[in-house]
Amino acid sequence: MEIITIESAAYKELVAKIDLIAGYVRESEQKKSEETADVWMSGKELMSLLGISPCTLQRLRDNKRINYAIFRGACRYHISEVERLIKDSLYACDAHTLEEFKHNYVLRTRGKKG
Repeated sequence: MEIITIESAAYKELVAKIDLIAGYVRESEQKKSEETADVWMSGKELMSLLGISPCTLQRLRDNKRINYAIFRGACRYHISEVERLIKDSLYACDAHTLEEFKHNYVLRTRGKKG
């Protein structure tokens, strides 16, 4: 084991810099969550983003794969829900764990048993 010693002043300066960095990271994360907190997408925006048809979007809603809210008679999709859908729909080409393999299998077979 190697022991490193530094002067007290240098240690305090290092700790102060680490605290500044930690504060910056917390602030950035808070701003990011505030920016996406109230972002809602229309069906047209979502279809354009994902490159899907109205029927596919309806199927996602019917199968409860995406949550939505109705504002003034139109379906709206929260950005966090869209991010979750995309994340859940991706699969690794080269699964390294059993969980990744199961996830890929369910996505490829759409949950149907062979």
